[in-house]
Amino acid sequence: MIIKKSAAITALSLIVLMSAVSGTAGAVPAGSKNKSKATAPVEQNTPVSPTIEALIAKENAVPLKAGEIKILYVNDKKSNPDETLSISYMPYRFSSTNEAAQKLSSLSGKSLLIPASLPEDYKLQDVVLNPVLPMFFSTEYKALRDQIKAKAQAAGKKVISQSLKWSDTETSITYLRNGERAILKSAPAYTLPEGVTLAQLPGDQDENLTINGVESVYTVFGPHHGDLKVQLVWSSADGGTDYKLTSTKNTAQTKAELEAIVTSLIAQ
Repeated sequence: MIIKKSAAITALSLIVLMSAVSGTAGAVPAGSKNKSKATAPVEQNTPVSPTIEALIAKENAVPLKAGEIKILYVNDKKSNPDETLSISYMPYRFSSTNEAAQKLSSLSGKSLLIPASLPEDYKLQDVVLNPVLPMFFSTEYKALRDQIKAKAQAAGKKVISQSLKWSDTETSITYLRNGERAILKSAPAYTLPEGVTLAQLPGDQDENLTINGVESVYTVFGPHHGDLKVQLVWSSADGGTDYKLTSTKNTAQTKAELEAIVTSLIAQ
């Protein structure tokens, strides 16, 4: 069994509430990225003035290829008063777990965890590999912003962009059954900075579980999570990776069946 006793759990069912922090998030939440299509990059739009829209369009004229990440900065206080970055990228998408596992290994040197057993009739929809982007409150994000801002000012440009190297990977594996979705996600764990707290959304109900010696959190969602019904969250033994298994509201999955999926995970 690959799952061992876990370190502290990062409660992915919770939202981040910022205190004394402003700006647009510098990393796209995993759930949002998973909705992206292979024909269009995932984007976070920086508010812009109509007068510089043409410059932005010029910077974005060349479509991104799978694996490419672009950072765009608007050097204009009126259009970008919070001096935020706009980050877009094209994820890798696969219809085979074997192909996805090979790509994940080449990108991050990690193995792809997949269920060895699933409830009857579930079929793989896709595997999506997303880059790990700097959170807007992180030191990395601020250093990146300052770097590209200085570059824009030195060149006298109102709009500037540059590529960002793919450094780590988040994974999302989606299985379908008659309109139901079961999604298994993994992402590097992160430490919340000073001034950031976690808060539970109204209506969410958490339950602490131990699955084969692994500490986990089972959440039944309230009305603020779209079509998601429940999730299980746990961490790797070394605390370096967070995992999340979700199912949709019209699913027939029980808590025991979700637990069974978790305990069947193997490395691809």
